[in-house]
Amino acid sequence: MFHLHTSTINKRKTRSCVTALKCLSLATTTLLFSACATSPDRSEPPAIDLPTAWSSQSFNTAPTAWLADFKSPQLEALVLEALAKNPNLKATAARFAQSVAEARISGADLKPSLGLGLNGARQQINTFGPNPTGGVVFENYDLALDLRWEIDLWGRLRDQTSAAVARVEGYQADLDAARLSLAAQTTKGWLNLIEAQQQLALAEHTAEAYRYNQRALESRFKLGLTEGIDLRRIHTQVASAEADAVFRQRALDQATRQLEVVLGRYPAGVLDAAITLPSLPPTIPAGLPADLIQRRPDLVAAERQLAATDRELRASKKNLLPQISLTASGGTSSQEFENLLNGDFGVWALAGNLTQPIFQGGRIIANIDRSAALRDQAAANYRDSALRAFLEVETTLAAEQFIRREQAKLAIAAEEATATESLAWNRYRSGTGDFLTALDTRRTADAARGRLLSVANLFLQNRVDLYLALGGAFDHSGVIQPPPETLKNHSNINGD
Repeated sequence: MFHLHTSTINKRKTRSCVTALKCLSLATTTLLFSACATSPDRSEPPAIDLPTAWSSQSFNTAPTAWLADFKSPQLEALVLEALAKNPNLKATAARFAQSVAEARISGADLKPSLGLGLNGARQQINTFGPNPTGGVVFENYDLALDLRWEIDLWGRLRDQTSAAVARVEGYQADLDAARLSLAAQTTKGWLNLIEAQQQLALAEHTAEAYRYNQRALESRFKLGLTEGIDLRRIHTQVASAEADAVFRQRALDQATRQLEVVLGRYPAGVLDAAITLPSLPPTIPAGLPADLIQRRPDLVAAERQLAATDRELRASKKNLLPQISLTASGGTSSQEFENLLNGDFGVWALAGNLTQPIFQGGRIIANIDRSAALRDQAAANYRDSALRAFLEVETTLAAEQFIRREQAKLAIAAEEATATESLAWNRYRSGTGDFLTALDTRRTADAARGRLLSVANLFLQNRVDLYLALGGAFDHSGVIQPPPETLKNHSNINGD
C-alpha cells in the first residue's frame, strides 16, 4: 500500500517553504489515485426461498397511512409529541449523531492534515582544564508547519471509510426503526388507555345495576317477598362489582401514567383520551415478501452491517500490501528567535521509503480471520432478521383473520347474553324465575361485554403490529411503498 507521510514542513513567509512545496507537488500528482469513499453497494438478500405472495389471505384495497387510518387528530398529536420529547428516542438520535462523527473521523484519513508547531532548545556546555573559560551556550529555534497525507493507492482507507458510511446508514435505519416503534408504542398506549376507560365505565355501570337490584331486594325482603339468602347473594355481588370497579380504576391509572412517560411527560395520571375505540377499514393491502427487504428499518440496518463488515474484510486484506511513504520538510531554523521569519535561514528536505510487511507475529492474518468471522456473523444475523420479519408478517396477517372472526362471535355472544339477562330479570320480577339464574345471566353478560372490548383493542393492536412488520404505511394500490433514503447526504463524512 502506498503511504504519503509528509511531516515537519516549516513554513512562515519564507522562500525556502516555496522550494519545499515544489518538492511536494511531485507527490501530489499521485492523489489522482485516491477519491472520496462512498456507501458500499446493497448486499444481496439472504438465501431464502421467498413465496410470490403472502400465504395468508390478502385484500384488494389499503389504507393510505397507518396513523391516518385511526382517524384521530388526538392520536396524531400524541405521536408527534412523543417523537419530539421521548428520552429514549433522543438517546437513539444522539447515537446516530455519534456514528456520523465517527464516520467523519474515518473519512478524514483520506484528506491531508496540517499542524503548526514552534520548537526551541537551549544548551550550555562547560569547559574544563587548566584554564577553564566558562560555559558555551547554544540555542536553536524551529517554526514548523506539519503536513501529513497518505496516498490510498490500494483503496484500504476508502474501504474503511466506506464501511463507516455503511454503519452510519445502519444507525440511520436504527433511528427510523426507533421512530416507527415509538409511534406504534404511543398508539398502543393510547388504545390501552381507551379500553381501560371503557372497561371502567362498564364496571361502574355493572356496580350501579347491582346496587339498584340490592335496593329492590331489600324492599321485597321487608315485605317478605324474598328470602334472606338472595339478599346476601346480592350484597356479595355488589361488593364484588365495586371491587372490580376499583381494579379498573387502578388499570386506568396505570395505563395513563405509562402513556405519559412514553410522551416524555411527568407521570401525573391526568391524561385524557378518546371515549371509544376507533374503527379500521375492513381490508388490508397485499404485498410481496421481497419488498420487506427494501423498507423495514431493522432489515436495512442488518444489511448495512453486512456491507460494513464486507468492506472491513477487504481493508484488512490490503494490509498485506506494501506501503510507500514520502516525507518532506522545509522552512526556517535559526539560533536566534527573531530570525525565524528570515528567509536566509531556510532549510528543506525530501525523503522516501518503501515498507513491505514480512513478519508481525501473525497479527495481519489474525485480523483478516477476525474480519471474515465478523462478516459471517453479519450475514447470519441478516438472514435471521429476514426470516423473523417474514414470520412477523405472516403471523400478524393470519392473526387478523382469527381476531376478526373471534370479534364477530363475541359480538353475537354479548348481544345474546344481554338479551338473556334482561329476560331473566323480568322473569324474576314477575315471579316466574329464580334469583340465582338472574345473577348468573348478569355475570355472563358482563364477561361477554368485557371480552368484546378487549378483543376490539386486540384487533387494533394487531393492526399496529402489522404496520411494524411491514415497515410502515401503504399506498392506495395495495403495493408496499418503497423505503425512504436512509441518509440524505454523505458529504460531511468524506470531509468535503
